[in-house]
Amino acid sequence: MLEQASVEEMFQKYGEMLYKICIVMLENTYDAEDTVQDVLIKYMTKKPLFETYEHEKAWLIRVTINLCKDKLRFYKQHPYINIETIKTTYPEDSIDNQILAILLELPSKYKEVLLLYYVEGYKCFEISKILKITESTVKKRLERGRKLLKKKLGVNECG
Repeated sequence: MLEQASVEEMFQKYGEMLYKICIVMLENTYDAEDTVQDVLIKYMTKKPLFETYEHEKAWLIRVTINLCKDKLRFYKQHPYINIETIKTTYPEDSIDNQILAILLELPSKYKEVLLLYYVEGYKCFEISKILKITESTVKKRLERGRKLLKKKLGVNECG
């Protein structure tokens, strides 16, 4: 059995190789950097014992590939839309652009549930798991967020 190396030693030894794997799979430097960091975090939390250096290297490669696949699967199920792209898609004076600008100004607790619900398409119970809040809190924040949006847009509520 090999003695467990520090995270710094693992990064020095394998960081470049792991980064290259991530770049090839994810085609994105930000995601690649995040994934390498996630691999090292997994190494710290699992504290695996390796019999050989080949075993150590194989474990890191397997974890890296699995995390990349997880990230790609997530992006396939939850397509990402760049806010800058949205802003340039609509004319500057369009209602969609006004709604987006107001949405981005809302307090984060309302903005995040509105974005997850309407833009990303999550259901309330999924949002509650993501944000680690109750489903009723998600529903209340959606309600209050909608009211704030309507108020800032100058839309009168009937009833």
